[in-house]
Amino acid sequence: MHKKLVLLLSLFLLMTEIPSCSFTGLSAQNLMTAPKANADQQAIYRQLQGTQTDVDFVYPRNGEYRSAIIMEDFTGNGVEDAIGFHSVENSTGVGVQFLMKEEGRWVVAAAFQNVATQVDRVCFAHLADGRKAVLIGWGSTAGATGRTAELKAYLCDGRDVKEHSLGNYGEMVLTDFNGDGVDEVFTIDKYIPAEDEDSASSPALAKLFLFRQDEPFQLAYCQADNDISNYSSVGFGRLNAQSPAVVVDGSTAGGTTTTQIFILEGLMMKSLPGNVNQEDYVNPYARPSGTSFGVRDINGDGFLEFPAVTLLPGLSGEAELDSTSYMVEWQAVTKTMGSQTVLRALMNPRENYWFRLPFRLQGRVCAVNDPKLRTVTYTEVIPGEDGGGLLGGTLFSIRVFTQSSWESRGETSGYVRLAEQNDSVYGIQILTKDEELRQYVEDIAGGFQLMAE
Repeated sequence: MHKKLVLLLSLFLLMTEIPSCSFTGLSAQNLMTAPKANADQQAIYRQLQGTQTDVDFVYPRNGEYRSAIIMEDFTGNGVEDAIGFHSVENSTGVGVQFLMKEEGRWVVAAAFQNVATQVDRVCFAHLADGRKAVLIGWGSTAGATGRTAELKAYLCDGRDVKEHSLGNYGEMVLTDFNGDGVDEVFTIDKYIPAEDEDSASSPALAKLFLFRQDEPFQLAYCQADNDISNYSSVGFGRLNAQSPAVVVDGSTAGGTTTTQIFILEGLMMKSLPGNVNQEDYVNPYARPSGTSFGVRDINGDGFLEFPAVTLLPGLSGEAELDSTSYMVEWQAVTKTMGSQTVLRALMNPRENYWFRLPFRLQGRVCAVNDPKLRTVTYTEVIPGEDGGGLLGGTLFSIRVFTQSSWESRGETSGYVRLAEQNDSVYGIQILTKDEELRQYVEDIAGGFQLMAE
């Protein structure tokens, strides 16, 4: 038992994660130091163990917190508290315990049990008085409609912790639409068809919750796209200086990826584009599901841009298409909620790079990707009178080398270094002899960009 306790405590020190809703990294605030850490860890473990002979920890499957024991000051008193997830002895489901430190001792303030066998995610919403609402998504990532978890909020008042349900969700994110530093909670679920003639279907809905007087309440809601069968990402950002928004990427059963935009106007939430689920509904950001890029701030102006794609010319119907096979128009949302193209680019998300396509080459370039060689070859397309095109000469290729392979053969094989990231070196080989085309390719090399990891 002593060896198992030591092993569990060691794993806990390695698994403890960051104390905020961000996507990467570890924080020194959560990596507690010895010898105090060892004493705290042992005391927390003993409290979670209770009368059980052992503790079977349960780890959140998604989100920013992946540890079975999370350290966070949810009471707002400046002292770290603890939340622990574990299986319940002689029962199905998962238990969660909220622990606080009082006079140097760890005590269990509250414990809850959920019938779900998994924890989807954990997040913390900032409240107006310095406390944090603990948000726990209970559920499985399996199922015909993708993730169908139930979101519950836990609010602490002294040693009293109360549980509130915010309903089911397919994705969720914290927001701050009015910029007051107090978080709202955005959730979006998915369309569930009627099981039989006597039951009704459940439409996809986006909802926004606020916390007031120690209880969450629904501020606004609107329809979401009923055709979405699986969500791939959700985020909160700004469309422009005046318009904060939630953006949600999702895919349909037919193999299309789309982006939905949700804004708040007063007490009304609206989805863009409008007329969702109507016969005339058209989403301008629909793209083949094989394209692995979503909404991002592509040009570094602090606002979100949205990808609209066009298949490159010269690619036959038998070609194996991926993200490199499309020209991407990155579109910004204007103050009047219209759209404008801010740049046209060719992307390679798999290798983490992109470059702006010069105007004179738009409609005149196709790309063939060789993932095994980590090389994309770009060829000129000569437009035809019938709207088609003929393949011309090869313009250039971009290849990704490891550091060791670059040192051994990169420059000698005719490539010029563009950039490097971690163990990868990016090189370009200019192959065209046409002076005008070479100038365009040199412009591409000068504007080559790596995506943030």
